[in-house]
Amino acid sequence: MSSFIGQTSGMAAGTLASRITGVFRDIALVAAIGTGVFSDTYSVANSIPNIIYILIAGGAINAVFIPALVRHMEDDDDQGKQFTDQLLTLVGLVLLGIVVLTVLIAGLIVHLYATRLWTPEEFDVATMFARWCLPQIFFYGIYTLASQILNSRNSFSLPMYAPIVNNIIVIATAAIFVSLMTAVPTASSVTSSQLNLLGFGTTLGVMAQALILIPALSKAGYRFRPNFNFKGVGNGKVGNLAKWTIGFVLVNQITFLMVSNLTTLANALVSGDPGTVAVGFTSYQKGQLMMMLPHSIITVSVITALLPRLSRQAHDKDLSAFGGELSASLRLVTALIIPSAVFLLATGPWIGSLLYGYGASSAAQGAALGAVASMFALGLPAFSLFYVLLRSYYAQENTKTPFMINLGFNALHILIGLALFSLLPEGLQVAGLALGYSIAYAITCGLTWLRVGKRVPEIRGNGHLRLMVRVVAASFVSALVAYVLVRLTITNQTDLSALRLGLAIGIFAATFSVIYLGLAKVLRISEVSAVLALVRRK
Repeated sequence: MSSFIGQTSGMAAGTLASRITGVFRDIALVAAIGTGVFSDTYSVANSIPNIIYILIAGGAINAVFIPALVRHMEDDDDQGKQFTDQLLTLVGLVLLGIVVLTVLIAGLIVHLYATRLWTPEEFDVATMFARWCLPQIFFYGIYTLASQILNSRNSFSLPMYAPIVNNIIVIATAAIFVSLMTAVPTASSVTSSQLNLLGFGTTLGVMAQALILIPALSKAGYRFRPNFNFKGVGNGKVGNLAKWTIGFVLVNQITFLMVSNLTTLANALVSGDPGTVAVGFTSYQKGQLMMMLPHSIITVSVITALLPRLSRQAHDKDLSAFGGELSASLRLVTALIIPSAVFLLATGPWIGSLLYGYGASSAAQGAALGAVASMFALGLPAFSLFYVLLRSYYAQENTKTPFMINLGFNALHILIGLALFSLLPEGLQVAGLALGYSIAYAITCGLTWLRVGKRVPEIRGNGHLRLMVRVVAASFVSALVAYVLVRLTITNQTDLSALRLGLAIGIFAATFSVIYLGLAKVLRISEVSAVLALVRRK
């Protein structure tokens, strides 16, 4: 456990640094473009490259590449060099072709993801942004593949730090954009040069994030040589695994289509009322990113270290070690992610107002964005634990079962999301979609745990449930005491300055942390003690 936590902590530090700069990137962007309809034109367009990349190649690479690479490294005489060259060449060519095609049909793609209530001018702006952003597809592929090669060679840190370069470039771009604007930007008020600045700067960041990893590959002992002999790359096992993974992400994108259309609709419906707080796609996206911050620091770091180990244990048929690693990972994530979720649930509107209440946005719009994040926080533990559980299937190169599970999750998400969106009033509809997301994950995670437990006895029994109860109790008691203290001292006024909001969040965080750590010791939550011991040694 201690060596595993030590390896994870190094990656968590890199992830934390990149995520913190990512928060500053989002602050800069919201200050530049706000949370209204114009911001949605940018956010939707900038989401499309990631969507297409994940749909076409990303899911297959993430779920299939590491297990297949581990297998080739252990079984092939050249430690998987030929397989890696073939795959890099093939994926690079495919992604370049996709970039050319999608740039040509950018307008059609934008119409898929946006409400019909947008004006022709707003669609034109989104299409222009999309044409600038779509080349990111190629660089996402380079970054992902290079990261996976480095991970397979036990070089985990640099891929975690690389996004910092991306974030810095986007922050600089947003700052220049703000300096050129004299009012809250709209589709009719911005110039072509200002749109080009935002689009170019955004894609330049992704390009830099990918290219910075290339020298690290040589240092890790891998030198790429193009190999156009693709025989065996898409054959039998890998091709069949990728088929189910592509199905997995395709189902996700169908749900994303619903979310994108409903959230852009929610913003368009209130765009003509200056007294209504703008809450739309940008608010949904940034709120989800706030929820993803602890997940990325804790869970993704755990899984990045865990997946190659699980893959090797599955390859060696060491089922006892496989179950032990999975159980330890679930316990570690449980002890750290639940308090993070409770913290965000309680402080979401304060954080949103503090971070996203400037420039083209306002304190009220920031608080509304934070309320969306609080609804996402309700599902954060289930989301993270589900993420760990699915990796147990991927380590065994089983992608069919995750597809079937994901199909059920997305059906739940669509049904619950549509119901809440139609029942809730304008202004709360986007928060309702976030709540539906959380409910769907809670149900899906519970059912998945039971299913995985049938073949991994180490996660069965009451041990994990007792841990969850102790962690939930400690988290809510800590949050309640911290909230009462802050309400009595700092937030007993209706209008809060940025300074008072910062003090409120700081006092809440300090009080919450001290009480939770104390309760963790009293309740014998050993995973927290192990992390603390590591921190002291550092």
